[in-house]
Amino acid sequence: MELGSEFDLDFSQLTKTADTVFAYLKEFCSVYTDSGRSALRLLSEHLAGEKILVPDYICRSVTDALSEKCTVIYYPIDRRFGADLGQLEEWIQKQSVRVLYLMHYFGVLQSENTLKRITEWKETYGLTVIEDATHSLFTAKKTVGDYCIASLRKWFPIPDGGVLYTDREQTYFKDFWGQKPEEWLGQKPEEWLRQKPEEWLGQKSEDWLEQKPVSRKIKAMMLKNLFLTEGFDCNAKYREIFAEEEEALDCQKGVYGMSALSRFLLSHVPVKPMCRRRRENAALLREGLKGLGFDAAVKGVSSEVLLALPVYAAKRNCLRERLMEQNVYCAVHWPLEHSAVSEEARWMENHIISLPLDQRYGEEEMEYLLKCLEIGKKEDCYEACKGQGGME
Repeated sequence: MELGSEFDLDFSQLTKTADTVFAYLKEFCSVYTDSGRSALRLLSEHLAGEKILVPDYICRSVTDALSEKCTVIYYPIDRRFGADLGQLEEWIQKQSVRVLYLMHYFGVLQSENTLKRITEWKETYGLTVIEDATHSLFTAKKTVGDYCIASLRKWFPIPDGGVLYTDREQTYFKDFWGQKPEEWLGQKPEEWLRQKPEEWLGQKSEDWLEQKPVSRKIKAMMLKNLFLTEGFDCNAKYREIFAEEEEALDCQKGVYGMSALSRFLLSHVPVKPMCRRRRENAALLREGLKGLGFDAAVKGVSSEVLLALPVYAAKRNCLRERLMEQNVYCAVHWPLEHSAVSEEARWMENHIISLPLDQRYGEEEMEYLLKCLEIGKKEDCYEACKGQGGME
């Protein structure tokens, strides 16, 4: 049994459905891109020159995309992924910051008090909110965001995929029907904050964005499926391809539309069963972790759809190695590579580990994961390590 890491792909399991992510986001004006970072680059072009408040505990791909056009100012968050709201408001006032980057970590929404205060800041200071829904897309499509972005490839077996979307009634853009990207990228906000978003975001991205060529990642996904289902000796090969394609994405500077293949695959992957399975797996993991004396890094409710279940481990690297020996591959969200990192964020970086619970798995796989965690505990690979602090 193998858990975690990249999705595999079995074309024989595809069935056309109306329950797609496109239908899920149908009330929004959306642009489907090759990745979440392309969606963010697309948006950051319009925010050129702005100061943006960004949490210090964040993936490097976010700050790389934003810092090309904007000035990033980091704000600290605690071990429950909440910010000091008083300090945030002070920065907004004193540094004249007009853009806030908001994230709901692992699928658990920020507190009602936090969202209420941000809504007030939008009215008082003219604050614009970029809502990163990559982790929380299926818990809530949006909360207080003027613009929302998400990486779809984190949720589905597709080689590429991201989305930028916005509410039709709240945000306004310049009409660029018939324009090429180079004719509108880089325009000043006052030139496009005038007309309704359906006049540009309502277009299909393939009408004005160059589609992403299908990457070799699709080959790796198919090879992984053959390894898992048929025992083919291709484990090393597909891992090599996955690593190479991720490195290529890290080096990519252009903005692309979603590939035709990813659009096809997403039209054959239902959303509701995926959400249901993730909720069920999260419940099984949470219950099993209690018996191990473990404390999850996020406190949520059963209705939330988690990307993964993060926990804190005192001996995280040792635990991760032991899990890999049992073919359980857990991500670390994230190695922090910027210098403006608070003591709390650095602690989180060194102790957090994300347990897989996605729709590929069920009760048998969750029991196996818990058994592997129990083995690690017996070998003294970790100590229960409770997060401190709490969301506002």
